[in-house]
Amino acid sequence: MLASTLLLAAGLAASRPAASLPPAPIHLWSVRWTRDLVPKPALEWKAREPGGPGVDPATGVVVAGTRDGMLHAVGPDNRLLWEFQGGAGFDAAPLIQDGVVYAGCGDGILYALELATGKERWRYDAKEEVGTTPVLAGGLIFFATLQDTLFAVDAKTGEWRWHHRRDPPSGFTVRGAAGAAVANGVVYAAYADGTVAALDAAVGSVRWERRVAPSGDFMDIDSTPQISGSRVFVAAYSGAVYALDAATGTTAWEFRTPGAAQLVLAGDRVVAVTTTQVVALSASDGTQLWNTPFKGTPGGAPTVAAGYVLVPTGVGLLWLDLASGRSLQVADPGSGVTAAAAVRGGRVYLLSNQGQLYALEIS
Repeated sequence: MLASTLLLAAGLAASRPAASLPPAPIHLWSVRWTRDLVPKPALEWKAREPGGPGVDPATGVVVAGTRDGMLHAVGPDNRLLWEFQGGAGFDAAPLIQDGVVYAGCGDGILYALELATGKERWRYDAKEEVGTTPVLAGGLIFFATLQDTLFAVDAKTGEWRWHHRRDPPSGFTVRGAAGAAVANGVVYAAYADGTVAALDAAVGSVRWERRVAPSGDFMDIDSTPQISGSRVFVAAYSGAVYALDAATGTTAWEFRTPGAAQLVLAGDRVVAVTTTQVVALSASDGTQLWNTPFKGTPGGAPTVAAGYVLVPTGVGLLWLDLASGRSLQVADPGSGVTAAAAVRGGRVYLLSNQGQLYALEIS
């Protein structure tokens, strides 16, 4: 009787239309290891970790700055290599390049540390909260503060070379800052008043400045400019994504969308994160290719890995299919994810809002 029942059930399943069957589980990643970086205070409410991890492309060492002012270096095998105490929390991931860790801190200091040992090489006191991941080009380190100043310092000594500043607009602004982007001897920066600037990387002289953001309460451009060929791409919170001519700053195209917070280049498309959705646009003409709603709050910049777009949404790390925009999974460690993920090869590193570092292997 039991055998007959199983055969009948199998026959009914075979005759049922495939579209009515539940989808098979999607295995996008597996957890390789986790590490607690921050002790959990008993009375802390809705903790956030905006700093996030940086990964050395040569060795795979991960360095993450956390809200308690610590930098933690962890090997790809989950060994804790060293820790360094800063004077305040970290709002952006460090840059790791040529055996040196460059990390900007909320105490106003840019630290340069030896990757192998964590020993301090030099520090530069900007006297403003450093809120972006530094960039190294032409022997200079470029970084921006939350008070709308772009600095250039010598990568070997930490000595000041030049700075460029725009006065923030009156009233409130979105907390955050756009990192610098460098190409062909030019530094591109963006500011809270909706202005994008192109500066000579060696001396800081202005090649052009252009206010592009639509008028509104929050004209901030906190997305790091993205450069491809002769164009620069930025997102303005007051409602648009722009492609600008890199030589002149003139607008090649614009795509209006409220709350444009972050963006990333992915081949021939620009992926922008707004307060309500993720939008993919053609890099050539700004045509919308897809859009996907999400729940949460935009955090760090999206990351592209193995055909996926990884979007920190506060509630977790949202995985989207790059080609179609289909929402696939949310990696939620239980406390949410605010910081951008770091990618090296087939491994993704994310920092939870409770200060746990995760190493995920892409399936």
